[in-house]
Amino acid sequence: MLYREIIIKESVKKYTIFLTVSLTIFIVLFGASLIIGEPFVSVNTLIEMISGKEVEKISQIVVNEIRLPRAIIALMSGTMLAITGVLLQDSFQNHLAGPELIGVSSGASFMMAIITVFHLPISFSLHPLLAFIGGFTSGLIVIGSALGKLQKSSFILIGTAVSAFLGALVIIIISLGKQNDIGLMLFFLTGSLANRNWTHVGNLLPWFIIFTPASMLIARVLNLLRLGDEAAQGRGLPVQTVRLLILFIGVLLVSSVIANCGPIGYISLLAPHLARKMLRTENAFKVLPTAAMIGSVLLLGADLAARLLFYPLEIPVGLLTTIIGGSILLIFLVKRRSNK
Repeated sequence: MLYREIIIKESVKKYTIFLTVSLTIFIVLFGASLIIGEPFVSVNTLIEMISGKEVEKISQIVVNEIRLPRAIIALMSGTMLAITGVLLQDSFQNHLAGPELIGVSSGASFMMAIITVFHLPISFSLHPLLAFIGGFTSGLIVIGSALGKLQKSSFILIGTAVSAFLGALVIIIISLGKQNDIGLMLFFLTGSLANRNWTHVGNLLPWFIIFTPASMLIARVLNLLRLGDEAAQGRGLPVQTVRLLILFIGVLLVSSVIANCGPIGYISLLAPHLARKMLRTENAFKVLPTAAMIGSVLLLGADLAARLLFYPLEIPVGLLTTIIGGSILLIFLVKRRSNK
């Protein structure tokens, strides 16, 4: 009993240290995203702004109207994408499950392409709902196709095929648009936090406030699903219904991000893996909040890198996360194959 108490205390201590370090990194990156750029805002100026003192008008406008909403969007989007990754991976018992690989991102992007190219008179606040319809439908198609006794690799292959099909439809839709529409959609499809303002923050905030806590409440269900369908059903869990509910929440989270920022790839794949490796546990009660923190740090750091890598030019953050995430995914697959 005493040994068990020592183990628990050590585990809590390590978890607390990890969260403290992660929070420190997040604060540093958040502050850096506010001061770095043209014009450069000094740390002293930023502190004076926070304390309510008068500063140069240009610094105040740059921080309050350009950089701060962008950093908040990165915080919320990174958190929501990471949580989506945990939900999908645990509910489908597949560590490669993610919105990019099961058709969800492509479905949401398809709906956004229709709205943008055909200039549908739909309120900006309703864009996340329409993106959700596209993402949820494509996700259901993949799940419906994989309801049989398919291997996990087959599940991902079906998702990849659906994503490729929807990607082709998006290209067709873009080709039907005007020159301005083509440029706008190509920029949107790369995923970017550039030019995001308080309107985007207000549009994303309700989804963040409602569905982020809701995701945390289903940690116990995720732990049961990880035991396998038969074991979960034996404990009274309606597996298929719960799985659809989790897909519903996950797609809502990622669709609201896509509607505001475009498809930002592989945060949802990387953050849960990093959380599990650092914590050395699959317990969803710990993995969910940890992955959320890692996701916000990853997207904040990637966005800062996207701004500085080819300064004064800026590349879309979605391209950077896809390049890095795709490379890590390839390494992961090669290692897993070699371990078999």
